[in-house]
Amino acid sequence: MTGPITAVEDQVTQLALYLMKVDMFPVFFIAHFCLSCLLVREDSKDVGIKFRQNHPFASWLCSVVTALSGLFVLNFLFGKPLIEAAKESTLVTVITVIWYLLNYSPSDVVYKIVTFTPVLLSASVLQECLRVRFIYLGIQTAAQEYPGHFLVILLAGVINGNGYGLIKVAERLIRGKWTPDTNELLDVTYFTKSGLYASLLFILHQNKIIPVPIELLYLGIIVAFVTLRLLITVGNIEDPLLPLESPLTSWLFRPAPEETRVEVNQAHKQK
Repeated sequence: MTGPITAVEDQVTQLALYLMKVDMFPVFFIAHFCLSCLLVREDSKDVGIKFRQNHPFASWLCSVVTALSGLFVLNFLFGKPLIEAAKESTLVTVITVIWYLLNYSPSDVVYKIVTFTPVLLSASVLQECLRVRFIYLGIQTAAQEYPGHFLVILLAGVINGNGYGLIKVAERLIRGKWTPDTNELLDVTYFTKSGLYASLLFILHQNKIIPVPIELLYLGIIVAFVTLRLLITVGNIEDPLLPLESPLTSWLFRPAPEETRVEVNQAHKQK
């Protein structure tokens, strides 16, 4: 039995090393850019059915900001010029091509292809692999530039995992949508929470608290991210982590007995 088990372990390790080192451009980045441009298009439906035709520049700018949101937020928080994100001319060019095809292709054929379920699921899986890479690299870079600063390193990982969540209110404002109650501090989404948990795991491993090979930890996080993303996409579950967190949060942040009695009395009066 030792032989087959060892062979499987070697294959798993090789897969993990491949995912850690494979060049994410262009395949993984294109999947991410397609979903980012699709997000902007879908989120613009409530500001007018002809928003894309009447405001192409705003649509394009929001697509670029969404696709490169992690760079914009990191530059802002770490005191770097926001315009530095625009230096990635190759990425901006690819985003522009995808944005145009997704919004203005004949018969909307590109939009129909991207929203075709098998394509959408495949792109989601690729995006999750890219998200784990972003988190991991964010942790590594911040640890080199700010050694020993746990919160800064953690913040870099979280932002790289879901920069859009932190820039969403500003991005929507460009499109004429003012939704301050949807900011990530008031309404923490799954993508920010998963980025936080993954960042914590990478930091704990970096400090030798989690004694497992980094490639296996990396692969485990990818498997978890992909599984939860498929639950969101296929099962229409907004936050698959919520059932796991609710018992703990209700115990940690339970209201005082007086507040509970007031809420019950108000509910009885409304009836």
